[in-house]
Amino acid sequence: MMLERVLFAGGGTGGHIFMAVALAEELKRRDPQIEVLFVGVEKGLEKKILPALSFPLQTIKIGGLKGVGLSKMIRTLVQLPGSLRASRRIVRSFVPSIIVGLGGYSSGPVMMAGKGLGCPSILIEPNVYPGFTNRILKGWVDGVAVAFEETAEWFGKKARLTGIPVRREFFEVGSDIMRSKRLRLLVFGGSQGSRPINQLVCDALPFLPSDQFVVVHQTGPDDHRSIQEKYTQAGVEAEVLDFIQDMPACMEGCDLVLSRAGASTVAEIAAAGRPAVLVPLPQAADDHQRKNAAVFVERRAAVVLEQNETTGRELARVLVELAGEPDRLRQMAQASSGLGERDSRRKIVGLMEEVIEARITR
Repeated sequence: MMLERVLFAGGGTGGHIFMAVALAEELKRRDPQIEVLFVGVEKGLEKKILPALSFPLQTIKIGGLKGVGLSKMIRTLVQLPGSLRASRRIVRSFVPSIIVGLGGYSSGPVMMAGKGLGCPSILIEPNVYPGFTNRILKGWVDGVAVAFEETAEWFGKKARLTGIPVRREFFEVGSDIMRSKRLRLLVFGGSQGSRPINQLVCDALPFLPSDQFVVVHQTGPDDHRSIQEKYTQAGVEAEVLDFIQDMPACMEGCDLVLSRAGASTVAEIAAAGRPAVLVPLPQAADDHQRKNAAVFVERRAAVVLEQNETTGRELARVLVELAGEPDRLRQMAQASSGLGERDSRRKIVGLMEEVIEARITR
């Protein structure tokens, strides 16, 4: 088989990491002998997520260049030569069949090192508008897996429309929702939590009938204790977690998701076939979260609330309204499921093989 060793570079967000995990699991399912290696940054979420899933990880020191202050930009530029040397050592030692870039800080040095050593490579771009790192790297790689037709225009002939890779477990989530009189709400703002979403939900609690809701809320580590106290004071039954390792199981147990609108997040929601209340991150690069959310609104799979325009009372009104319309929620769930891309993993693995074969026959 052409795919013997696959190196995944980058991550940055939990969503990007789990995209790579979905691909790694697909590769291992096809051939347990395939070796997989992840390269990330020392303080990244990958150090929390990957060991629990038994995937090997190596780290390099590198920061960001876009949307950071002058001092951090200078620090990144100083780190760049060392990160390139470290990346070259990793690539030479692992000898990957292909390198898969996920975006994120560590993606750049590893992809550049791989290019210098003659390794085939592809990028995964899950957003409508490509991220900064992937825009920089598009001339360095052999192929790009994109989730939207609009995105393909950025990468020309290198682009393949694949959808966003999602773990198989999300597609196995049961479709039955609203099985009880109380709406089961799942709240999360990304792998590290979201303080604005945490605060918005807390502001909504005084207006939520406690007998109509059961909540699972991922807060992130910083707000965990204070949010737990807010639920207790409001008398709303809730399981408050700093981090959710088994997100498919939480999707299985919920009727409605309240979350950000990152690309991998909405892809997982669609794969699980869950209706959603989406609160796009206003500061998201190139406003990609609003664009992601718009796709769900057009299909009537989600309600979108603007963070800076929504009060706790307004959020509570929306949640109570949805809880009182189970048929509407079921229709939203069906529409959400229709947005899921079941073949994305297979398509991206096919792109990997295509790129490797093209190198061999060139």
